[in-house]
Amino acid sequence: QVARMQHGGEPGVHERVLVLSLTLAAHSGRFFARLTQVELESAREDVTIFAAMRPTPVTLVSILEIVEPRQLAKFLHTEVPIRYAERIRLIEDGIPEWKEVPDIRDIHEMHLRTFVSLRKVQHEPNLDAFTEVVREAIWEQRTAVVTMARGLGALRQRHDRYSAEFADHFLNDLFLNRIGSNVLMSQYLACYGESTPAGATNTQTGIVDLACDPAKICREVAENVLRVCHRQTGLRPVVRVEAHSAVGMDFGIPRFAYIPSFLRYMIAELLKNSAKATIEIAVSTSPKSPLASEAELSRRPIFIVVCADESRVAIRVSDRAGGIPFSVGSNIWSYLYSTADRGQSELAGYGVGLPLARLYARYLGGSLDLISMPGYGTDAYLMLPRLQHAQLEVVPDIDHEWKFHSLADHCL
Repeated sequence: QVARMQHGGEPGVHERVLVLSLTLAAHSGRFFARLTQVELESAREDVTIFAAMRPTPVTLVSILEIVEPRQLAKFLHTEVPIRYAERIRLIEDGIPEWKEVPDIRDIHEMHLRTFVSLRKVQHEPNLDAFTEVVREAIWEQRTAVVTMARGLGALRQRHDRYSAEFADHFLNDLFLNRIGSNVLMSQYLACYGESTPAGATNTQTGIVDLACDPAKICREVAENVLRVCHRQTGLRPVVRVEAHSAVGMDFGIPRFAYIPSFLRYMIAELLKNSAKATIEIAVSTSPKSPLASEAELSRRPIFIVVCADESRVAIRVSDRAGGIPFSVGSNIWSYLYSTADRGQSELAGYGVGLPLARLYARYLGGSLDLISMPGYGTDAYLMLPRLQHAQLEVVPDIDHEWKFHSLADHCL
């Protein structure tokens, strides 16, 4: 279930995640044993030093230029501990009571263990030990999002002074920093020739697809989401995908260098929400007639439009599912808010899907925004840089300025 939630539910990814998980489970613990008191004291000093260092955000061009595993290992050996130290400092400075909440304490300990392992391991004379540490670091991160979000919820129950706004801002910084670390480590494993949770990879470009076809991915994700809808509800909304480009060389089918697993996750989250809402309004309109519900679904298609010019790719997901009430507002971007009223499922998960999708968009300089028309429907706008030099990591860092993009940056 966690694998489905974190990777957008695309066909084949669950199997790859399971295989990777079983492989890592066999090795887990060799480097990540519980720290001794001496190691803890030394680690705290190192964390202070590394957290004060400035991370080095990389562009997609830089990621693609360094695909030789030994070069990547040298970069990761310094850069990834800086990012882990920043997250450790964020927890310790941002939440003085972090030790009171088991979930937050576990996340802190996991980060500290990984930080120490990365500092101790060598990437000479061969990469075997370093590669195993990177494998285990990714393995340990597999449930971090859900665990930390749950921990913030428990913290707010203990201490009223932690608002939902604080929790969302804190988690945005923590998770966006985490995404960058995982990208670098996944890129290393892919270039080393190993499978990663990010899906299909190759040793020449790693987890990046130089000719990522967003319209094709939208169609594949839509088919998977519709399959889940039919399995859970017996109904399938209508999804129509079309592509356009202002660039003649695209021949109407825009392609660009991007991380396909990110795009799959973002589109899946948007489609799951649209499909679930569309089914609910169709059933409520004709509650006693499955045939009438199907007819209602055909009158409420979900449209996905992919457009592009030389500099950007834009994807709009539009539904006619009644929209989101203005009273809900920005709650849809909160990790502590979910419309699911009966546990988790493939269509209604842990409440982290949409805010996490927005972070994936923001990571390489993109944006994800929703515009609701209550009583009619919702439009989601995903804007992504197309030029590789413009696809620059956003890495949150307390000591230095950084910013997000939004739909307003693209309005005329």
